[in-house]
Amino acid sequence: MDYKDHAAKSFYKIQQNAPEFLKENWAKLSPMIWELHYWFDYFFGDEGYETVYTLFYHREKRHHIEGISEAIAVFTAKYGEKFRQIIMEESETHVRDDFGEIPSQAECSRHYLREKRGW
Repeated sequence: MDYKDHAAKSFYKIQQNAPEFLKENWAKLSPMIWELHYWFDYFFGDEGYETVYTLFYHREKRHHIEGISEAIAVFTAKYGEKFRQIIMEESETHVRDDFGEIPSQAECSRHYLREKRGW
């Protein structure tokens, strides 16, 4: 899923679950959501790292539980504790939407994905 699609899904979810919070915090939420999803997909298209052990390099970089923890730290520091829960939920959703689960960093390898997912 493209980061733009992830962001649109996030805005829709927040609108459904907390419309007043979205309205009151739009000035921070809007750039935060776009940045968060772009951050996860930042390495998309990097050609230089495709190896026999790599399926999706950009996903191996941040699409795992350690990447989610890093995103929470980075974006909470930038946007504030008030947004920690949304950052966590949207980070987890991004990874689940792309992988179908939240793997560890060690599990993000071609070997693991072939063995577990048949890819």
